[in-house]
Amino acid sequence: MSIAAGAKQQSFTDSDSDSDHSQSGESNSARRHTDLSNSIFKSYFDLTATTTSASPSPHDLSKIQSFLNSSSSGALSCLICLERIRPSDPTWSCGSLCFDVFHLLCIQSWARQASDLAALRASTRLPITSQKADETAIWNCPKCRSAYSKSQIPRTYFCFCGKLESPPNDNPWILPHSCGEVCNRPLKNNCGHFCLLLCHPGPCPPCPKLVKASCYCGKIEDVRRCGYKVYSCNSRCNKLLGCKSHKCKEICHDGECPPCHERGVYRCLCGKKEEEKECCERDFRCEIPCKKPLSCGKHLCEKGCHSPEGCGGCPLQGKRTCPCGKRVHEGMACDVAVPLCGDTCGKMLSCGFHKCHERCHRGQCAETCRMVVFKSCRCGSLKKEVKTCSGLYTFRL
Repeated sequence: MSIAAGAKQQSFTDSDSDSDHSQSGESNSARRHTDLSNSIFKSYFDLTATTTSASPSPHDLSKIQSFLNSSSSGALSCLICLERIRPSDPTWSCGSLCFDVFHLLCIQSWARQASDLAALRASTRLPITSQKADETAIWNCPKCRSAYSKSQIPRTYFCFCGKLESPPNDNPWILPHSCGEVCNRPLKNNCGHFCLLLCHPGPCPPCPKLVKASCYCGKIEDVRRCGYKVYSCNSRCNKLLGCKSHKCKEICHDGECPPCHERGVYRCLCGKKEEEKECCERDFRCEIPCKKPLSCGKHLCEKGCHSPEGCGGCPLQGKRTCPCGKRVHEGMACDVAVPLCGDTCGKMLSCGFHKCHERCHRGQCAETCRMVVFKSCRCGSLKKEVKTCSGLYTFRL
């Protein structure tokens, strides 16, 4: 009994010892990955001089650090097959929005099936050839649904930054699927600087370079992080508005200043009427016709309210045509009526199908088309003669 008890106690002791060693190994591994992540971010900040009040907050880099920790600890999983992504597995990561990582074989199969299905649908539903449908077919990222063309189906395993094909996986001090070199990808907003992190999954962080930047309204200039160089000074904008009379009262803001809303009494374009309006609406038209004498001295301006120089010359001077427009007359006085040419009018009638067959005439053409036409019923089996064209080429029995 004592021997069995001793053996049992010994087995428990060995099990506890193995468990302790396992936990210790996992703890050491996690600590090593944490140290690696911290060292990467430390070198990143050291290279970019972070000791200012304008430094990015830790929250700004939380997403990239989360990707780093997941990748280094082996916690990444493929959203397509739901299997764990091992350090030796070829991968592809979405570079548009989500930056999620997938098995290379999984995303290739996904992309081919999705693009082939899209091409098949397009060729059957749209009036395009199968070749054109195949060329324009797209597939979407399984997570963020970002669209990619068929030519963008990944065919090769690259590191996260895209510089090295088939990166090694036997170096414990390099992140899996990383080349271990500086990322050097262009940072967002085309600031002209490049990412200084080591080759990493996920998005690149905001640019930490120190640059001189002005606020939106331009009154204050400060040294700020390049990724945060666009800012508001929280004081009044005071830019001159489009009216050239008043200044913007909004807080320092991005984009164009809003329209001027100062109220006042303004005259219409022709100057005959006064109304109280906002400054941005001060150029308005009244309902009174112009009626100013034209340059010929024989006619009045028939235009609506307009600026004083908007009357123009007399429309009856210069080249003039007969009412149907077939004969041109030059050098006639503006108060002399143009003679009729005697030809057929030929203007399109209101029905939209026939032309006026009367002689050249003044005034409007006949409002009702009197052409005799044959109209069909809705099914097209019967026709009958109708003396008045109404524009509806069907009739009911």
